[in-house]
Amino acid sequence: MQRLLILLIASGWGFVLYAQSPPLLTLKDCIHRAEQNSYKLQSDDYLIAATADQASLTKSQAIPRIGGDLAMENRFLQPYYFNQIWASVHADWSLGDFIQKTGRSAMQDIETRKLEKEQNRLNVIGRSTSLYISVLQVKKQIEILVVRIGFLQHHRELTQGMWKAGIRTRLDVLQTESEMVKLQEDTARLAIVRKNLRGELARLLGWQNTDSLRLTPLQVAAITKSPIPRVSLEILADNPLLASYNSRVKAQQYRTNEIIASQIPHVLLGGGYFADGDPTGDGNYWRINAGITIPIYYGHESVYKKQGSEALVQSLNAQEKEIERELMIHLAKVYERLVNLKGVLDLQNKRQSITGQAVSFAEINYKAGISTNLDYLSAQQRLTSTQLAIEETRLQYTMNLIEFYVTTNQVDKIIALENE
Repeated sequence: MQRLLILLIASGWGFVLYAQSPPLLTLKDCIHRAEQNSYKLQSDDYLIAATADQASLTKSQAIPRIGGDLAMENRFLQPYYFNQIWASVHADWSLGDFIQKTGRSAMQDIETRKLEKEQNRLNVIGRSTSLYISVLQVKKQIEILVVRIGFLQHHRELTQGMWKAGIRTRLDVLQTESEMVKLQEDTARLAIVRKNLRGELARLLGWQNTDSLRLTPLQVAAITKSPIPRVSLEILADNPLLASYNSRVKAQQYRTNEIIASQIPHVLLGGGYFADGDPTGDGNYWRINAGITIPIYYGHESVYKKQGSEALVQSLNAQEKEIERELMIHLAKVYERLVNLKGVLDLQNKRQSITGQAVSFAEINYKAGISTNLDYLSAQQRLTSTQLAIEETRLQYTMNLIEFYVTTNQVDKIIALENE
């Protein structure tokens, strides 16, 4: 009965500890929180709203401007005076804005702002994902060092026993302890790096307590085994930066056409009722009027505006082609880095297999008195360095893969990394 009670208490205490532990944050959740907490994206939303209001204002220019008059005047003549009272309505309709649809350029500006926001969103996703994986990889490196320290602790016990037995000298013990302290220093340095990375990620996510930030592990080793994506011009079709320049070109082309709107006449319509108090007149009357306002001469203003607008279109076209070329150069570099890093990983894995065997033989030879303690420590150091180098290469590979997906706007593949 007592054992059952102890078991129930232990189980309940374990459940309480589990319930109090902060939940694991997945990569998808991390990206979502980073987007929600981005002031830049919030600013983009306000900018899009302001651009939409400006577009509505521009489109309204094609709607007739309607106004009204309600007035009275007194006229003092010799030998009498009288007053007039009238109410009228008049409209000014810009046919040019209606025919040329001047709101199209402003509507295209909205699309440009949305594409700019999408590019900023990709930047947020890329940064948060890179920090997420960096924190995990540094943690992995710390775990490797902790395991190595554990092996050295076991080896120190062995050297102490052999020293006390008179088989080895105390120098072997000191050498082992020195190597342990070195690994502890490396672990402390990595812990500082990890803390800084976690702090940066926590601030990016709006996470209040950095110590409670727990991330779901990713299988980075599996990610590095995935096929390398190919580079082609077609994969830039969804790049928002390139698309935003294309949108700017369209908007400027619309503005070029809209310049003609100022050369098209305005239609004027009006009408009203006049109460005429002139005793010599015909009395009260209705009046309806219509007319047009024709632009005659503005010093070649429209010609210069059109030439300037067409030059801007050509400039934007050139900028778009420049961006496209730079993106292709960037993707080609990223692709080459991925290929090279995958080759480096293959070599490092082979080196790890060889150094692992070397450690085993060094330990056996040390126990047999064939090799020195420095031989064993050197073999251990090479194995540790190789394992750390593998994790660093995996991190670089994953970072470059994320950069490739960000550039090509493949967010779904970034999120899918946690399922590898």
